[in-house]
Amino acid sequence: MVRVLATSLLGAVVLAAGGFPEDGRADKGLTIPKYSQFPATTVPVKRGTPARCRTEADSFSRAAKAFLRPYPSDTDIYRVLARVQFTAFTAHGCDTAVLRKALSRRLSVKQLREVLAFFGFMGQVGRDLARAPQK
Repeated sequence: MVRVLATSLLGAVVLAAGGFPEDGRADKGLTIPKYSQFPATTVPVKRGTPARCRTEADSFSRAAKAFLRPYPSDTDIYRVLARVQFTAFTAHGCDTAVLRKALSRRLSVKQLREVLAFFGFMGQVGRDLARAPQK
């Protein structure tokens, strides 16, 4: 089970980073710090398309919902997946309203506040989402 989730995490990192670099040069970007056994990852900073922003917001909301699964789910993996997607969302200059919409489709206000209490990596965006009414 852990191997499947770790593979999913690697896939999310590759998708968030926009695939594999074609020329091998390192792009400057936002770095997602190492967490437990999960390595640090850098996401290139470049404007995302509206479709990409919606995809990243939807991926984040799925990971946030999965984070709430009761024991014995591995909440660390879902937290890391959410952090990767949030960092990609931020790096691509996506509008917070897109994230708010994706979250409102998947989480109740109570669930959102519960998730945000553990997602300190979201900083001001998380605080704004916790205060703002959904829908």
